[in-house]
Amino acid sequence: MAAPKGKLIPIGGGEAKYQGNNEASSEVRDSLFFDSGILTEFLAEVKGTDSRIEVIPAASEIPEEVGKDYLDAFHKLGCKHVHIMQINSAEEADKGDHLQRIARADGVFFSGGDQTKLIDKLLDSQLLKKIHERYQNEDFVIAGTSAGAAAMPRLAIKDGKSGESLIKGLIETEKGLSFLPEAIIDTHFMQRSRLPRLVESLLRNPGLLGIGLCVDSGVVISQGDVMRAIGSGGVFIVVADDVRDTNYYEVPELEPVFVNNLRVNILAKGAVYYLKDRIFTRAEETAFS
Repeated sequence: MAAPKGKLIPIGGGEAKYQGNNEASSEVRDSLFFDSGILTEFLAEVKGTDSRIEVIPAASEIPEEVGKDYLDAFHKLGCKHVHIMQINSAEEADKGDHLQRIARADGVFFSGGDQTKLIDKLLDSQLLKKIHERYQNEDFVIAGTSAGAAAMPRLAIKDGKSGESLIKGLIETEKGLSFLPEAIIDTHFMQRSRLPRLVESLLRNPGLLGIGLCVDSGVVISQGDVMRAIGSGGVFIVVADDVRDTNYYEVPELEPVFVNNLRVNILAKGAVYYLKDRIFTRAEETAFS
């Protein structure tokens, strides 16, 4: 298949950037990225403040509140053509004018919440098929934060305990939205000690690349391959292709695991990574299209 003409922007979440009530839901806090400039980066990758954006808060437990939060955020950045697509069940995904709205949009933004909710509502829908078609064939941008980012790959982490040690059997995966077939994404990465569960995902699914996104951080992925870091923090690239020795396939569940020759790269602004060739480089050495 030809490389997609669109771009993906998975974001690790942004709890620390909320300036309001500390008791507010983490889903609301996840949606504000002014300090790191990630929403501005997203608009720049679309058509600036003239962009027509569809925000889809289907992962959220409080979609109306989260949708309003995004409207306010984008309006403060000068983008007025923002619409909230409320999808509260799988049956609603293809109803109404949703397909026509996606056809008119320049990009979509998936909110945080629970990636399983988002996947369940979109997986077999014509709406998702239309988003895929536009991403593959046009200069169309798909962004998502937290759960919205974790749902992007072909395989998504459905559930899994965080922790400092790699213990076998603590994760569960599910089919994702398949915008990024070669990788698996985890979010709030260092803040929630998620390296072990990402490593187990890779050991269970050889050949995939792990992307760990810290809060206020993300990547812009062009051509389904060239990944440029954005935001204020780090992006961890975890590669298990060259693991030489591990007891993962021998020990029973809930036993500790050792891994030899796991490779980790850390991206920040100014760094680029090629997913297919597993190559790290500097942004100034890369020609973006």
